[in-house]
Amino acid sequence: MKRFLLLLLLLLLLLGGVAGGLYWSAAQVPEFYQEALQEQSQPEVRQEEAKEFVQRSMQVVNDVRNKEPVWSQEFSEEQVNAWLAEELHQKYNEWVPDGISDPRVKFEKDQVELGFHLTLKKWSGIISLKFKPWLLKENQLVLELDKARAGLLPIPIDDAITDLIQEARSDGWFIEWGQMNGNDVLFVYLDRGKSELPDLTALGVEPGVFRIAGKTEVKK
Repeated sequence: MKRFLLLLLLLLLLLGGVAGGLYWSAAQVPEFYQEALQEQSQPEVRQEEAKEFVQRSMQVVNDVRNKEPVWSQEFSEEQVNAWLAEELHQKYNEWVPDGISDPRVKFEKDQVELGFHLTLKKWSGIISLKFKPWLLKENQLVLELDKARAGLLPIPIDDAITDLIQEARSDGWFIEWGQMNGNDVLFVYLDRGKSELPDLTALGVEPGVFRIAGKTEVKK
């Protein structure tokens, strides 16, 4: 009997330790996200970087409107994060799903890491996604998901991807979900249903920088 009680106690301690470890892991903040928050510049500098992001984005819009045959632009990690911090919630809060705040990105070689704070009724913590964006061919964007985590814990994304696809399709986007290289992949067909979009011909991700290029087809 004593041996049984001892084994039971050890089992409860083990289960308690595992549960505590899972809770601790889920509550951790990914290193890249913590660094992105800590590296935020002074408000006036951050505002200038956010302004630069907007100006570069508008330059792409103007190139397309002016029927420039080819166009290209690059955005730094600092500019994107400054815009996310300064303008996303203030000016475009309707774009942000409920419970999501403080999104930040990190640009690595061929990969983008995205993190944000998620607040639910029974849980609050950092969700992070790592994905590789590339073009299968002109106007066919591939988002190849490497990992999704809550804190340090891997999480399934089937339901989230299904909801994302349904919402995007209701807005007129053509998106499919599949598998490639052993990873979940979103295929975004930019040349269907969104005739106002320019042709995307190239994109690239380098440490700290995201680049895009395209062309504007002149209708005859």
